[in-house]
Amino acid sequence: MDGLTPASLEDLPQLGDLVADEPFWRYPAAGPDREEVAQLRVWLATGPEPGHLAVVTETGPAACVTESAGHIRAELARRYGPAVVLLEHHLAPGLTEGAQTLDLVRFGADGSLHWSRIWPTPQGHPHHADLELWMAAHGYQNVRRPAGWSGCGQDEGN
Repeated sequence: MDGLTPASLEDLPQLGDLVADEPFWRYPAAGPDREEVAQLRVWLATGPEPGHLAVVTETGPAACVTESAGHIRAELARRYGPAVVLLEHHLAPGLTEGAQTLDLVRFGADGSLHWSRIWPTPQGHPHHADLELWMAAHGYQNVRRPAGWSGCGQDEGN
């Protein structure tokens, strides 16, 4: 997912209280009768539109949120209602060693999936400064690495 268009600040809610922190959340994976495990953290969203912000962190080589984003979104909507903003957190093997990314998963009216990069964003992008402010206020708490985390598509030793 290299070369993603950076998100804008308007895409991201301000965060309220943490309402869920499940280090071993089982989610429906792509494919029949399959489950994977990831870390799930959910916050209440504050502001004019109530809702939630969910961050799903890939925790191992089998957990690949990208492939299961539609199933994950459906499960989160069942648990928290339709107003859920979904962020995908994973290792970024194309960047420096140990680098991580945070991506916004968008869902089109036709059910199509689209990703926008929240972090890191290129310094020259018009939304870079706003996204850095959001990361400073809310985002860095979303990108902490779970113990033993190797990330999707990574070797266990990483």
